[in-house]
Amino acid sequence: MKLKQTAVPYTRVVSLPRPDGSVWTFTLRPLPLGFHRRMREMGVVPPVPPTKIARDSTGKPLRDDAGLAVMQVDAHDAQYLGAIELYHQRIATLAFAEALKADTHASFETPSPAVGECWNTYADALYIELENAGFTAGDLISLCDEVAKLSNLLGDHLQRSQSSFSSTGPTTPT
Repeated sequence: MKLKQTAVPYTRVVSLPRPDGSVWTFTLRPLPLGFHRRMREMGVVPPVPPTKIARDSTGKPLRDDAGLAVMQVDAHDAQYLGAIELYHQRIATLAFAEALKADTHASFETPSPAVGECWNTYADALYIELENAGFTAGDLISLCDEVAKLSNLLGDHLQRSQSSFSSTGPTTPT
């Protein structure tokens, strides 16, 4: 099969209604095929859930056949849940920033990180810019939904893509 690249990448104009009756419009493009991989390569990875010793109903540690304590994932740890939320916030922000590259009328003040610089810090700075511009969590979710549609990340595709972002399964970005 021979693939032919289109001369002009496709885009979609998305409207974001504001509480005062005005409308913000953005021109978005789909995420590139390597977006997920590039995020991992840049160090934007989900946190590893902490483990704790598994215990029986009396509180005694469970042991395996070798006599070692059995460990279990503590997916309800407050610090871990906060780190997962921050991770999803960063992914949503970076996905929107990537899609927004098609818009000649909108840009971020924060420069892209140089080679070897921290992309987590970059994502956090972009998020602050969005907050300062008046974006809400719902705005970012709505725009990310549009990016997902434009990128054909729908249904099973979205669930598989989100599972590559995080081992906790699909959740809505915040």
